[in-house]
Amino acid sequence: MTPGAPGRTAADDELSASAWRELRALCARVEAALAAELLRFGLSVREYRALDHLHTHRGEPVRVRDFADALCLGHSGATRLITRLERRELIARRPSATDRRALEVELTIAGDELFGRVGPAGTAALAGAFAAEGARPADDALARVPRQAAVGPVRPVPAGGRSVSSGPGSGCRR
Repeated sequence: MTPGAPGRTAADDELSASAWRELRALCARVEAALAAELLRFGLSVREYRALDHLHTHRGEPVRVRDFADALCLGHSGATRLITRLERRELIARRPSATDRRALEVELTIAGDELFGRVGPAGTAALAGAFAAEGARPADDALARVPRQAAVGPVRPVPAGGRSVSSGPGSGCRR
């Protein structure tokens, strides 16, 4: 048994690590295909993800902290991204109407129009990249990961707590 992981063997852990490496490689290939498509629109993958997130919350301002968490960014990374998109007039930042200490961001009309063009192209690029990997590529890798792999059991987030883990396997790089 592996110390600190009751009921798990070293083989379980190696299988988890192998599946994690495969998923990371898959994500890199899919993201590269998306990045190539986004060049036509002058967007990076991170900018696309930001517009996509705000598009899914259209009509409701998103707190900067929630925006940062959703994109796996720290405060300074989120601020730089927001500033870049704000300069291009794709998003707007303003004080929260309910809490003047907080800032909120939302798509502008120009941002919504751009996402109306880039969103379908991005979705098609993602679908094509996954299709190039074969039927349901992520399912194969995920099926090999024993329950509660390297990151351990899922724990509820405390009220007012951060909802994104920056630990191993979270996908966030902080």
